[in-house]
Amino acid sequence: MKDELAEHLAGILSACEERGMQLPFIFCAASRNGSVVCIRMAADEDTVLAQHFEPEGLIAPISCMVLDQTGEEVRLTIAGRDEIARRRLDR
Repeated sequence: MKDELAEHLAGILSACEERGMQLPFIFCAASRNGSVVCIRMAADEDTVLAQHFEPEGLIAPISCMVLDQTGEEVRLTIAGRDEIARRRLDR
């Protein structure tokens, strides 16, 4: 599932930029088995801030959040290989 997350990540971040969200982004993903990753994503460099992977890695569903520098956030769930459900929290 880690590879599937990487496949989804480019599309997720492109959609955030198209929405006008501002870099750098903080991207966090967690699955029900306790696997988690948190990455700071800037235009020129990505930095892993925290990570822990159980032996089976990230398993679906994977809950994700992207936070930009203005505080805007997008939450989504990767339910499987081709299924992403986006949830935007209104303030």
